[in-house]
Amino acid sequence: MKKLITALGVLVVGATIYGYKFATEIAAVAGGYVSQTICTNVVMIGRDLAEVEAQDLSYDQNSISSSTVNGNWVDTLIELGPLSFTHTSAYRPGLGCSHLGGMQRNDFEAIGLQQLAAKPAVEEMWPAPVSVPGVDMQQLDAAVTAAFTETVDDVYQQKNTRAVLVHYQGELIAERYGKGFDVDTPLRGMSMTKSASATLIGILVGEGKIDIQDPAPVRGWSEQEDARSRVTTDHLLKMIAGFDYQEEMESDPRNLLSTMLYAVPDAAGLAAQTNLQGEPGNSWDYQTVHSVLLQEVIRNVIDDDQAYFGFPQQALFGKLGMDNSFFQADATGTFIGGASMYASGRDWTKLGLLYLNDGVISYGARQGERILPQGWVEYATMPSVPSLKKRAYGAQIWLNSEAPQLLFPQAPQDAYAFQGHFGQYVIVIPSMELVVVRMGMTFNEGGKSFDKQFFLQSILQALPATDSA
Repeated sequence: MKKLITALGVLVVGATIYGYKFATEIAAVAGGYVSQTICTNVVMIGRDLAEVEAQDLSYDQNSISSSTVNGNWVDTLIELGPLSFTHTSAYRPGLGCSHLGGMQRNDFEAIGLQQLAAKPAVEEMWPAPVSVPGVDMQQLDAAVTAAFTETVDDVYQQKNTRAVLVHYQGELIAERYGKGFDVDTPLRGMSMTKSASATLIGILVGEGKIDIQDPAPVRGWSEQEDARSRVTTDHLLKMIAGFDYQEEMESDPRNLLSTMLYAVPDAAGLAAQTNLQGEPGNSWDYQTVHSVLLQEVIRNVIDDDQAYFGFPQQALFGKLGMDNSFFQADATGTFIGGASMYASGRDWTKLGLLYLNDGVISYGARQGERILPQGWVEYATMPSVPSLKKRAYGAQIWLNSEAPQLLFPQAPQDAYAFQGHFGQYVIVIPSMELVVVRMGMTFNEGGKSFDKQFFLQSILQALPATDSA
């Protein structure tokens, strides 16, 4: 009997320890996500706290969290039964909002951009949407209206479209915003951040600072017997390094993806510890670790934190007139390469236009200036051979090339897109001189609250047919 009681006691203690560890890990991810979301949208963008909680957080997140805002700081209380945990995010100029992930406040505050770069003057590219000959404006209006039309009252089942823009043959022909959002509101790009990070790599390639075929300069990857020492920047861009993990955010809130993005102070440091499942270059899988490490590469190549912190504004946003755009860094100051960029609907359109025009600015005072090196867009939109076994994928860009699962079955084959969770899309179709942007907060993506195929097809129906359609 004594042995049985002892064994039961050990089981109880073990279960208690495991339960506390489980709760701690869940709270860290939830607290990081919630506090950073509120910091960005309330502290930086100026939205109302109650509105952000109601419209930008899931039901589960709202049921366990409450947040307070104090200046540039946000404290989020996570309550899991009898246990409670507090997690903090804060705004640092030039670095956006970051969750501390356990970092001490003094260490966190010591990292920052010392002087914000002045924004170059760029002429506004569009005064207002215009009509273009040959476009069925009535059909276009109907397509845009449908993207905002709700058929249910439950916010978690709605489309929650926040912006739609259509740019065709050099003109903005449609632009609409949801209630509470306008031309200047930065909108969360989620994984569209990946495409922007790849753009920064392209700029450095054009400056002769990166050879994408060289081994990627990542911490801890220098040992020759480590297969990761053979991972190149090209492998990271094309997502063919072959990391040994599954990209599943919702299935297990404690997984590598969620922990990396929302629970640790050094996202790239954690990403760099991920093992490979085979030889680099042999397989493709959609894994955000690749994208997070691209920013590690950029920071290490620039090798000057102040220059690195100002690089997105100096090299990309400022030149394109993306005045309502910003990356966000982890606590250590490395920009999150895979998820945390915000930009207005017009700014996302400008990034799409940069690709449509082969890396050359096509509007304003800087019209004709090349931002990306010649050949970069062709490289970025060329599918890797391993990706074609599943879904065509380029350099952090989804492609419509022939593959088992097409991106847009009804669109021309040259279509490609930046895509992000909750229904973020920048769709580029070069053969039609078309850029379509949709931003939103569609919680029920799997339930097709917003159908991207129907949306794009409705837009295309308003435009003159092309031979490649």
